[in-house]
Amino acid sequence: MSSLTLRRAPDTDAQASPLTAPAADGQSSHASLADRFQRTHARRERARRRQRVLLNLAGIVLFLLAWEAIPHIFTWMNPALFPSPSRVLQAALPMIESGELASHITASLTRAAAGFSIALVLGITAGFLTARIAFLHHLSEPVLHGFRSVPSLAVVPLAVLWFGIGELPKIALIAWGAFFPIWITTFIGVRDTNVVYLRSAAALGAGRLRTLFLVILPAALPFILAGVRQAIAVSLIVLVAAELSGSTRGIAYMMSLGHQLFQVEIMFIGLVLLGAFGFLADRLFVWTAKRLFPWYQSAS
Repeated sequence: MSSLTLRRAPDTDAQASPLTAPAADGQSSHASLADRFQRTHARRERARRRQRVLLNLAGIVLFLLAWEAIPHIFTWMNPALFPSPSRVLQAALPMIESGELASHITASLTRAAAGFSIALVLGITAGFLTARIAFLHHLSEPVLHGFRSVPSLAVVPLAVLWFGIGELPKIALIAWGAFFPIWITTFIGVRDTNVVYLRSAAALGAGRLRTLFLVILPAALPFILAGVRQAIAVSLIVLVAAELSGSTRGIAYMMSLGHQLFQVEIMFIGLVLLGAFGFLADRLFVWTAKRLFPWYQSAS
């Protein structure tokens, strides 16, 4: 018996080793396949981002070339009223060297950021409260929807009369204009949260606060971010109206001064700056949203 046992032991080992070897090989091949997939996906993402940046730059270059060529092609156009990019750059260089342009940019961006921040806090808070509390919604519905229909430009004269021509009316006007897109989209997102999510959270024993932050907020996030993105553009639009109401610094003030002095190049500098800041603010928003909420896929 002992001899048989000794002879069978090597056979058992010989049979066990072929079974364990394929399992280990399968796990390693699966891991290597996942690594290759991740590397391939990362390379494609980098190539896609590079292609997008190159296309963006190509679009800007083509736009500038077309702009430069228009006054030369259409000779009937007055170059003093429609200056080329080279003339606009020549007018901007002295302002850059003297620091005047930086002063105007800093003043405008500070106002826009302050007004937008106030609107962000108030809009999201009001959206949550009016969507979750029916009494508050019915009480504020006619007032908020009525004021939402009032253009921000119509409030400019009242803001100047109430607050003067300092910084407060400009920030208040920007906050007014940016508040309503954030409020209405937050309200819709919170109100339209799928009832299945709410019942599932209640069945699992989640309280009101946990349901609010772990269920309702993620469900409403696409609507909130859409409103915030729209409010960024509205902030720049209202910024121009606010600065034209009376100021001594800012991009819109610089454009108004160029209009009074019949320096169209300065007006074009303001237009280019507003367009550039709008694009950069939108790109910054998309980048921040992807970093803070990786699961959220926004339109480019």
